[in-house]
Amino acid sequence: MNTPVLSFNAQMLLELMKDFYLLTGIRIVIFDNEYNEILSYPDSHCNFCAMMHNNPDTECHCIASNEQSFLKCQKTEQLEIYHCHAGLVEATAPLIDNGMIIGYIMFGQITDDANKDSLKQKLGTIMSSYNMTIPNETPELYSITYKTPEQILAAAKILEACTFYVLLKDMITLRRQNFINNLNTFLNEHLSEDLSIERLMEEFHISRNKLYESTTNYLGTGIADHIRTLRINEAKRLLIDTELPIHVISDKAGFNDYNYFCRIFKKMVGTPAKQFRKAHR
Repeated sequence: MNTPVLSFNAQMLLELMKDFYLLTGIRIVIFDNEYNEILSYPDSHCNFCAMMHNNPDTECHCIASNEQSFLKCQKTEQLEIYHCHAGLVEATAPLIDNGMIIGYIMFGQITDDANKDSLKQKLGTIMSSYNMTIPNETPELYSITYKTPEQILAAAKILEACTFYVLLKDMITLRRQNFINNLNTFLNEHLSEDLSIERLMEEFHISRNKLYESTTNYLGTGIADHIRTLRINEAKRLLIDTELPIHVISDKAGFNDYNYFCRIFKKMVGTPAKQFRKAHR
């Protein structure tokens, strides 16, 4: 995945996260667009989740559960409330900067089950399903924060409001030049393949309008023209550096229509491909 590089103000973010925890009593975590954890408050997991994360066999399920929520956010671009693989309640909200998802804010490690005995039984069942040893006398293991459905929804709305506040105050910002560098790297590595707008939107989690706007503002041209220029440059390189037939070069540079390649090459370079090769040998 090609991902924008983020800048973030750790001090301001931690202050906001502490306020959220003070108000709700719910742990909050911020991830970048590659699903890497940036900050969390409190820093440590609750006892049950710490045990799950410290076990390699269950940690992978915790990570997968997080990633599933991120993927849902990518599709809906909205807040998602759900139960994780261990049955605890979590919520994830995307950080959307001008049409591009650049990260996620998540809260979790709470339960909507008010019955402590029922919760203990459920968590014990989860541990058994992973062949984990269930401690006999560890009441703190099951001391998970309980919230009513109404409280969870209210906290989720506050979480969603935090995403707008974080971006408004520039607590997290996108280094746009890195995005352009990543875009060019991806394009150059896949020139011979389909580079439709839809594929680029999916690859970079960016809206159509924002993709058009970013390439125009930072490259001085539209995305289609930029791709065409990269392909012509690759064709020029292959004409000079290899003995490949011109129709093969056309395919390798991403031009499926050989006649179109010949026309556009002459138009952009000023000479036919065959003469260009001869002149640069």
